[in-house]
Amino acid sequence: MFDEARQTLTEFMEQSQKSQRQISKETGLSTSVISQFLGGSYAGDNEEVAKIVNQYLTVSKARLNNVSSSCFYADLYNTKEVLFTCFYAHRHNDLALVSGDAGAGKTTALKHYAETNTGVIFVTANACTTSATSILGLFGDRLGRNVPGRKAALMNTLIEQLAGTNRLIIIDEADHLSLDALQAVRNLNDLAGVGIVLAGNDKIYRQMLSGRRSYEFDQLRTRIIVRKKVYNDYTVEEMSAMFPGLSQECIGYMLKLACAESLRTAKKLYDVALEFTAVKGQKLTAKHLRDTQKQLFGEVVA
Repeated sequence: MFDEARQTLTEFMEQSQKSQRQISKETGLSTSVISQFLGGSYAGDNEEVAKIVNQYLTVSKARLNNVSSSCFYADLYNTKEVLFTCFYAHRHNDLALVSGDAGAGKTTALKHYAETNTGVIFVTANACTTSATSILGLFGDRLGRNVPGRKAALMNTLIEQLAGTNRLIIIDEADHLSLDALQAVRNLNDLAGVGIVLAGNDKIYRQMLSGRRSYEFDQLRTRIIVRKKVYNDYTVEEMSAMFPGLSQECIGYMLKLACAESLRTAKKLYDVALEFTAVKGQKLTAKHLRDTQKQLFGEVVA
């Protein structure tokens, strides 16, 4: 009675190369239940397991058709600005800042630097890591250290671990950090001599340069000589390199969308449109892009 669910799950695991352990994580079923269900020896509620499996496969099988064909383009202006910032901070063990428009490729470039260089610690701040203690604890986690929870103890342990290592810490979404956390980051740069890149939106940049309460940021601002800004402003050549094989009409559409919305938005829309045309066996056209944007946005704004 449940042979179809077993067979479909088995075929999916072969196609996706996912293990029973991974299927367990994604479905919430234990590995033993999955193993017994696939082997036909499960003594529990097989109907409920089959229901969970079928619900899981509905989305997971569709996910196999997901595509992402845009290229990483090292010569993208924004990418070069971010990579320069990382290289400077890494080489000089200095503080550096990269800020600007959301979706302009900062995170992609930061991760690329982290993946292609030794000695880089990459962390992403968020609404739960705004304090000095939480961001220092995050650094400790990346170092694989069971660091004490008090701020002073965290700082001392990190200084001991990082001093003389010439490592680089990249903090993405650093606009989440409180002033206390930013001061702790500055202290770590001073005392451990590691390079640190702060990356995020314009909040930090505005705070450092504005007259209001600027004295609180003087110690940080005066240490940052490299302050790069990136924008959702692109060229035809950049779009052609990032989306190879597209017609000039499609390139023009992607350019307009990336500048009006963001590069991230343009890439996501491109992937959805490409998935649709792949299923249909059609070549991507500007009409496909326009129709996809209308379907996703509810209107065409580019």
